[in-house]
Amino acid sequence: MFAAHPGKREVEQRWLWYTLVWGSVCGVVMIGGFAERWGDLPLLALGLGVALPALLLPLGVRSAEERSRPLHDTAGFKLSLSVAVFSFALNYTQTPFFFDVLHAHFGFHSTLNIRNNPVFLYLMTVAYFSTYCVLLMMAYRLSQQLLRAAPRALRWLGAALACCVVAGLETVLNANPFTRHLYCFDDMPFALWFGSLVYGLSLLLILPVWIGIDERAGAQRPWPHVLAFTLAAVYADSLALDLLRHHVAPALTTVRTGAVGLGDVATSCLGR
Repeated sequence: MFAAHPGKREVEQRWLWYTLVWGSVCGVVMIGGFAERWGDLPLLALGLGVALPALLLPLGVRSAEERSRPLHDTAGFKLSLSVAVFSFALNYTQTPFFFDVLHAHFGFHSTLNIRNNPVFLYLMTVAYFSTYCVLLMMAYRLSQQLLRAAPRALRWLGAALACCVVAGLETVLNANPFTRHLYCFDDMPFALWFGSLVYGLSLLLILPVWIGIDERAGAQRPWPHVLAFTLAAVYADSLALDLLRHHVAPALTTVRTGAVGLGDVATSCLGR
C-alpha cells in the first residue's frame, strides 16, 4: 500500500515509524497533565520538538533517480512542503469555525496565539498531518485495489470514509478525559459526527495533492505546482466552511460568531 516511487515510499515509511515517537510524546504529556501547567516556552518547545523531525526526515530521502536533482525536486521535499503549508493554513482558516460552530474550547496557558489558537498547536499539527498523509494515501490505494472494477466515484467514497474516520479519531484522542481542562467541546456528540464530516472534507480535498506528488517511479511534479495545489485545497475548504456555516450549521446548532474559544473556562465545558 506504499507508493511505487522509491523516494516517496521511503518518506511514507519514515513518517509511519515517526508516528510512534510523536504519539508517545503526546500521550505522556496528556496523561501526565504537563500541558495544564506549561506556559509559552515549554509549549513551543513541545510543538517544535514534534514538528521539526516530521519536516526534516523527508529531506534526507533521495532515491537513485533523485540523487542528481536539487533538493526541491525530491519527493521528500514536496511532501514536507505540502504538509507544512496545509497544517499552518488550515489552522488559520478553520479555527474560527471550530470555535463558532463546533463550540471547541482551549484551556492552554498560552499568550502566543494566532486567531485565539496557540502557535504551538500550529506546529503540532505538522506531525499529525505527516501521519494522516501516509494513512490516507494507503487507504486510497487500498480502495483502488479492492474496488478496481467499481466506478471511480465509489473508489473515492472509500477514501472519503477514511478521511472522516481519521478526523473522528483525532477528536476522540485529543478531547479525552485526560485533557478535559485543555481541550473540549460543549456538545461532544455533535462535534464527533458533524465535526468529523467537516474536518474529513478538508482531508479529502488535500488527498489528491498528496497522491499526485511523484506517485510512480519516473513521475515528477514541480514543487510550485504542489504549493499552488495545496493552497487551492485550503481555499476550496474555506469556501465549503462558509457554505456550511451560513446555510447548514444554523439548522443544527447555535452559531456564535466571534467566539473566543481560548481560556473561557467559566462559560464553557472547560469549567465542568
